[in-house]
Amino acid sequence: MSVFDETFNMQEYLQKRLLEIEDLDSRRIYKELVAKIFFDLHSEIEKEYKGLEERVFGEVSMPVEGPEVITNIVDRNLYDVTDQFLMPMRPEDLKRLHVDSEALLESMRQNTPFFLYTVFLQADYLETRKFDNAARIFRGCIRTEHSEFTAQFFVRPNTEYRKKIEELYEIFQINYLPWRSVCAPYLFKLFDVFIVGIENWDAKETIIEARIDFEEYESLIRYDQVPLWNVSAITMKASTYPEPCIDKTNYEHCLFRKNFRQDTGYLVTNRNVKIINIRWINGDLLITCPVENPMTWDLYQFRPAAMCPYPNPQMRNGLKPTFAAKLRGRFEVRIKTKQEIARLLASLACTDELELVDLRLVANPIEKETYCVDYFIADELRTGKWETALELDFKPKNRDSYLNRDIMSFMVGIVQRYFPEYECCGRLV
Repeated sequence: MSVFDETFNMQEYLQKRLLEIEDLDSRRIYKELVAKIFFDLHSEIEKEYKGLEERVFGEVSMPVEGPEVITNIVDRNLYDVTDQFLMPMRPEDLKRLHVDSEALLESMRQNTPFFLYTVFLQADYLETRKFDNAARIFRGCIRTEHSEFTAQFFVRPNTEYRKKIEELYEIFQINYLPWRSVCAPYLFKLFDVFIVGIENWDAKETIIEARIDFEEYESLIRYDQVPLWNVSAITMKASTYPEPCIDKTNYEHCLFRKNFRQDTGYLVTNRNVKIINIRWINGDLLITCPVENPMTWDLYQFRPAAMCPYPNPQMRNGLKPTFAAKLRGRFEVRIKTKQEIARLLASLACTDELELVDLRLVANPIEKETYCVDYFIADELRTGKWETALELDFKPKNRDSYLNRDIMSFMVGIVQRYFPEYECCGRLV
């Protein structure tokens, strides 16, 4: 937020005006007097405005919400193992997959599909939806040290990484926090490859490589991709002996602030303990539960956003620090108008690439271009039957981006939580 337009550069503006002055003496006077005065005045106005903005923002506290989740995907060979910001969702992904020849032969004997590896389809959601065809069989070959074997394969959507998001929903509930939908488009483009048939297979052979002819999708397939997020699992012992609560049933466990990183979010992940309450007081974490003795606590650590060294854009589910967003969250303001919906979507950190241009209520929505990012939430009080749909139109900044419809699905999912009486869907225009 600024007095002037955010793209306005005072030094550049003054330099352009300076070059427009033809008389050299007038230009010198302008440079020494006028330009300096205007630049200093501009700097002082910006400084005072920034101070006023901080004081106004400080009068309204941030609403209680969960930490921001950031996701990405990278080629295994490009991942920096010293990276402390984005970590693999599954640490075993950093190891190269070894195919068990004996297990493959046994699977063929029992006529059951054999999991080979996971691939990433770098394509738009509509193309991804076509690729998810349970009846389609792809041909390829299994290469060993001495020969090649012709094989048949099929693909299925990978669900292992999405389960991490589902588990995160449960963890938010454990910590008594409202759910914050995760923007993870890369996870919806992962497919598991299975072998369903192989000709004249010899289990004594060692598999070196398995390649599939994905036909029209060949140029879109990416191998050895590692999904990343800013979450890491840690353990921490209680800093003091638990203190009994006034109810004479529960005990308060304390973890001192010195154990935590600054500007980093934390969530308790212990599922085997009945947690009654969780509080943060002056940086200390206080956990109320029936456990009498000191124990080790399992935590998820969420690193703050940072510069991403990887080629794919990082996806965030946080909010921009706007005054309107703070007011809406603090006082639970209901959204009733198109402008309020537009303001809500504009406050999302990952939505600079899409602009809401129109929305309307329709009886029969067009072919859906979005999917439900919170499909796993089963405890909402909805009938699941809508008579009216809320259709949102978005204009993409880059029409060639394969992530447009996935980001749009995330945005539509945010709106859906505010309007459960409508079936929300989106389209690109």
